[in-house]
Amino acid sequence: MTPGLKAMTDPLNRAKVALHLHLQCGHFSHGRQIGRMEDALKDRLARLRAELGGSGQTGFLPTRLASVRLFWSDHRLPRMPLAYDPGIAVIVSGRKIGFLNGSRFVYDAGSYLAVGLPVCFDCETHATPDRPLIGLFLNADQAMLQELSAGLAETRDARPAGQTTLGVEPLKLTMPMREAVTRLADQLSDDAEAQLLSPATLREIFFHALQDRHGQALLAQTRPDRPEARIAALLRRIESTGDRPPSVEEMAQAVGMSPASFHRHFRAAFGASPLQYLKLRRLIRARTLLADHGSSVAEAAHATGYASAAQFSRDFRTYFGEPPSAVHQNAA
Repeated sequence: MTPGLKAMTDPLNRAKVALHLHLQCGHFSHGRQIGRMEDALKDRLARLRAELGGSGQTGFLPTRLASVRLFWSDHRLPRMPLAYDPGIAVIVSGRKIGFLNGSRFVYDAGSYLAVGLPVCFDCETHATPDRPLIGLFLNADQAMLQELSAGLAETRDARPAGQTTLGVEPLKLTMPMREAVTRLADQLSDDAEAQLLSPATLREIFFHALQDRHGQALLAQTRPDRPEARIAALLRRIESTGDRPPSVEEMAQAVGMSPASFHRHFRAAFGASPLQYLKLRRLIRARTLLADHGSSVAEAAHATGYASAAQFSRDFRTYFGEPPSAVHQNAA
């Protein structure tokens, strides 16, 4: 008997081979299940896009729930600054590449981007008509995150918030999250389900995100003693009032830091100085007004706090590589 045949007839070796084949078949079956779920979710979101009147449109599309937006692109978009509020960006198809504070990160089909801070970063979109970018952005409710985090802290599954130098993290969708996102997509097609059932499904999705042992961005922001969490709360107050942006000294005093400490923590978390960040947020908002709301250049400048349209145009060209008039004309 040859050594190979003898090995196959040995009971222990036969058991090892059988276990290996069983694991391989299980992995293949699991992969097929995930593939079917992704295809079904992609079809569901395509129908939702049509139901919401967004066929042929690219960019963000509001859904029946204010805290959830559908995003879609049929073509590649070059690297440009984008603003993200805290939440989760679930990618169903296509790929995005982000650049923040010297780091490059990819989030694509089967993954999500956990956004714990109101960040601005450069982003490339890779999409084609055959493989479009499709996804959902779920805005995080700070009170809900605090409540979930407090509840998790009382369970044996609680874990401490580790150090994270970025306000964003790309993570793989777990099976419970996939199932919840699929249910959410179904609920968004019906007015009653969207209003009555979707909030609980959103809560479930964020629950799973906070439990992800690899994720830190969302969890860290539920700790009010963290410097980046205090800065994020300050930025929310600044944006909600719409008042004149405060000075660095005023912002540092508001969060109980020295100007030097505030500047250091701000740059570590947001990848820019405080004044650079505030200017970029204003310009990204202006671009949205020009591209999606039909605002004129003068209206966009005034709405974002610019007293001089000429200064607005110079800053806009510096960040986006084109004048605001070009964005307005393309939108028209």
